[in-house]
Amino acid sequence: MDTVTPHHEVHTHLQRGALLHVNGDLEGACREYQAAIDADATAASAWNNLGFARAQQGRLDEAIRMYERALEIDPERSMPHANLGLAHVARGDVRAALDELHRAVQLDPRNGLALGNLGRLLLASGDLDGAEQAFRAALALQPRNADLRVALGTALAARSRLREAETELRIALDENPNHATAWSQLGMVLFVGHDLGSACESFRRALSLAPEDCSTRHHLVIALLARGQRVAAEQELNRILGFDARHPAALVDLTVLALARGDGRAALELIERVGESDGESPRVQFYRAMALDACGRRDEAAMLMQVVAAGGAGTKYPGLAGEIISSWGPH
Repeated sequence: MDTVTPHHEVHTHLQRGALLHVNGDLEGACREYQAAIDADATAASAWNNLGFARAQQGRLDEAIRMYERALEIDPERSMPHANLGLAHVARGDVRAALDELHRAVQLDPRNGLALGNLGRLLLASGDLDGAEQAFRAALALQPRNADLRVALGTALAARSRLREAETELRIALDENPNHATAWSQLGMVLFVGHDLGSACESFRRALSLAPEDCSTRHHLVIALLARGQRVAAEQELNRILGFDARHPAALVDLTVLALARGDGRAALELIERVGESDGESPRVQFYRAMALDACGRRDEAAMLMQVVAAGGAGTKYPGLAGEIISSWGPH
């Protein structure tokens, strides 16, 4: 009679779990990974895989415990460190995440997943030099990875190396012409480089692929306004409101456009739609005061403008409010 060794049993359960995992059956995958652990409690891969599935289910505390168990068994294994780093990112612990991702790369310099995630976290943390190095190392392993190429382009753009950034983004688009983020990032690079027409074209390409991306659509609005195309910009702003009726930036921009054409009533109606969480910002208060004044309610406008002038540290609006108050004179 043939016997099944624990190693063979673990391998079988891991294979079944991986297949279920790839097909989106997380619970089924978890059952198989747990079965592998039941067959051999020292199977570090099973603990790591089970942790990854639990993390995808949002069960981060469990996932972290499982990654830590995998590392107790085999502390020199790179992938549990990388996955533990991502779990810490999800919990907002950037320092712990960086430590784990650096350790993952140290243990396996060819761990492209860890390198890419390390680069993204360094970019978000403002370490642009470290992010560039991580992305370049990851791309040396995966030169046709468009997502990594876009990330590198973003890091270069943040360092004001616009020509290099544009080159990387165009390479990414050669690899994947339908990469919406690449088109959007290219639009931003072109905009900063003052090529407004090409920037608008890039933003529109991005939006043809991801029409609900309000951030890209708002960048298109800014580019259109820079070109003096107010009507087109207003159309795009209204499209944003079709996706998010309380989009603060779109409402404020539409308020400014309404004020520019002398429509105080429309301006006030728009600014009053800004949600409570954004309504106290100096920018919103400033334009609410301007809209009140345009509606003939200067006393109310002056009181609100005084509030803006006295606060809003770190913004331009206190100074602007002071100038407006001076121009209005005593009441």
